[in-house]
Amino acid sequence: EEKTALSVLPGHRLLLAGEGHVAVRLAARGAIAGAVASVLLLLPLRLLLGPPLDAYERGKGAIPFILIGIAALLVLSEKERRIRRPSGLKSVRSCRSRQRGTAALLFLASGALGEALLGGRWLTGWNWFPLGPMTQDVGTLILFPLFTGLFGLPTLVLSSRGGSVVPPQDVSADAKVGGHALARGILSGSIAGALVSWLPGLSSGAATALAQLLSRGRGDESSHKSLREFMVALGSVATATSVFTVSVLFIIDRARSGAAVAILELNAGAVAVWNPATEPPMLLLLLLLSALLAAAVAYPLTVGVSRLAAVRIHRVRYDFVARGILAVLAVLLFVMAGAAGLMIAVLTGLLGLVPPRAGVKRVHLMGALIVPVIILYLASP
Repeated sequence: EEKTALSVLPGHRLLLAGEGHVAVRLAARGAIAGAVASVLLLLPLRLLLGPPLDAYERGKGAIPFILIGIAALLVLSEKERRIRRPSGLKSVRSCRSRQRGTAALLFLASGALGEALLGGRWLTGWNWFPLGPMTQDVGTLILFPLFTGLFGLPTLVLSSRGGSVVPPQDVSADAKVGGHALARGILSGSIAGALVSWLPGLSSGAATALAQLLSRGRGDESSHKSLREFMVALGSVATATSVFTVSVLFIIDRARSGAAVAILELNAGAVAVWNPATEPPMLLLLLLLSALLAAAVAYPLTVGVSRLAAVRIHRVRYDFVARGILAVLAVLLFVMAGAAGLMIAVLTGLLGLVPPRAGVKRVHLMGALIVPVIILYLASP
């Protein structure tokens, strides 16, 4: 899944250090704190995007340039790092310019691919479904195989090769994080979530990368302190982005997430706009209350399930699990998206294998959605 791609390396580092349960606890702590922080930041966001400042309406023409700026910022965030090679070959260091060049090429290549697929139905025009077409929804026919190939299949393919050994986990390990680091992780995740919530084409994966820039928990540094702060920021990003993208629907009357689209469908039409700022719609208040209650219930459940899993996780054969998931995904792609969808997933999967091999972030592959959005806005009168 794209929104968790950036956590693979730091999460694995803690897992291999016997602190997988600690990583889950930190992410869960960041998630519940991020939910509270996002609710507290909602009124300032409303005043900024809506009346009296009306930043969204006034700056709508600048959206493509903001997206270009964020993409450039993500590319520039790449730095020199050590790339692990297959068994038998020594790891090598890749210079900063090479990392940034690779990231830029990935962004442009995925963007060209996304524009080619979303800009026309030339590939799906001859599509064949084993059980007949189930839908004409572009999300199922194109986006499902596109993002499965870019973010899902590569991780599963690499995991299915075997060779990974997970050590026993210490469920009693301390999950302490310094007060400043905890606050920094929570705030960076919440602010990043607020930033991407009203921009089209950006997801929580981009918010996570931005949170890395705002926080000192880079996620690619060797210190446990840095990794722990990153996991807090990751959890905060997840809930903050969910809360903000739904709330933005009531502020700018634009759906920026699947959850927002679902709310529109369940509401059987447009929702009440949040205006004036002192009178939030009742539906929004109910959704915010539901989010806070869900976070409060999910926290102990997540920690409890993590504790049970941590005791047994070293016995799991990940290569078998990954192969099973690959088989299930192949069937789902073939049945729901047809032969063309399966082909899209395979082709994009080849591109998705580049980031882990080159040692760059997978978030650059979001160019598949960001570039078409930029082109759409620039082409609009």
